[in-house]
Amino acid sequence: MGGDRPRRKGRKSRPRKWHRLWHRYLGAVFALPLLWLVVSGLLLQHGERLGLTEKKVSSAWLLKRYKQIPEGIPSVTKAGRFMISGWDGEIFIDDSLLSESGTLIGAVALPGELVIATEEEIFIYDPQGLYLDRLGEESLPAVPLGKVGLDASNRVHLETALGQHVFGEGFLEFETAPAEVPVVWSILEESPQKRAALQKTLVEDSEFTWSRVITDLHSGSLFGTVGRFLVDLSGVAVLVLTVLGIRLLFRGK
Repeated sequence: MGGDRPRRKGRKSRPRKWHRLWHRYLGAVFALPLLWLVVSGLLLQHGERLGLTEKKVSSAWLLKRYKQIPEGIPSVTKAGRFMISGWDGEIFIDDSLLSESGTLIGAVALPGELVIATEEEIFIYDPQGLYLDRLGEESLPAVPLGKVGLDASNRVHLETALGQHVFGEGFLEFETAPAEVPVVWSILEESPQKRAALQKTLVEDSEFTWSRVITDLHSGSLFGTVGRFLVDLSGVAVLVLTVLGIRLLFRGK
């Protein structure tokens, strides 16, 4: 019938150009960070199956990031046939890391014992470098200790804020040392050339696993404030890309 009216021709609703541009550029800029988040997330999801919870980190650079390898220069001293090293609280006999720790002040070798002194404690080892005993604050004349040395009779002397003391047999007691007794004190020297060997030991003995590294990589914490900011920015980019994608989808119909 004549009552039918022709349809009005209007322009199809088309997505605005800036929607496409922003979607394209954001996708290009954040492609790598988003890939980083996806891959690290998958590794975390399957970390136990991949052995990441047990595999140890052997990268010196990564261990330095986590403060597992000290800064600065090691201090060393010779005690009998042993080279004793102290590096930011870690103690080494030759190139072997000890479970004991503290700020090394020196070491002396007795005929049947090796004595290593820190500011707060004294550790005693056998001639093969195996742990025997520990003397803490309760067994020492005073702390912090300043120096450790030997006299001609192989008696161990300590220098503290309360003066100079000498240990009796078996380290069971101590007394004020006579001022006229000469003592050969253990002297620490900085040794930059020793650093590489000790760093290798710390890398080999590290208990740090890849699971922790991947977790921090996923959260951005591995790279500090910048890494966390980039992860947050990537999350915002995902939201924006999703909104723009939905707008493009429905406006294009």
